Parts: sequence; C-alpha cells; structure tokens
Amino acid sequence: MIRNIHPSLMSQKDLNKFLEKINQLNQIVDLIKSNPKKRLELSKCNNHEDVINLTSKWGFKIGKRWGE
Repeated sequence: MIRNIHPSLMSQKDLNKFLEKINQLNQIVDLIKSNPKKRLELSKCNNHEDVINLTSKWGFKIGKRWGE
C-alpha cells in the first residue's frame, strides 16, 4: 500500500515568527548601512552569540530560532 506522505505545514504562529525575524534582520542591515559605528561594532563580533548580544543591546530580538 502506498501512502501519500505530506510534510508538516508551518503553523501560522511559526510563519509569523519567521517573518518577524526577517523583518528584524532587514532593520539591522538598514541600521549598519546608515551607521558606520554600528557596522564597526558588528564587524568586531567573533561568533553568533556576540552578534545576538550586540543586536539585543540595539533593541533587536533575533536570538531565538523561529520554530522555538
């Protein structure tokens, strides 16, 4: 017997989290394009955790994965 296997669809809640994270990342891009000091600060980060900590200080919340 052959079954149709459908992957789980993303919930609306997860989709909204995903889109919000993209929005936050785009805002960070805009910020560092217009603010050389912020760009320099970001360039000094050594790893993902450093980026999360720095951008959190700037008011962004990009640390969690969208599915969490």
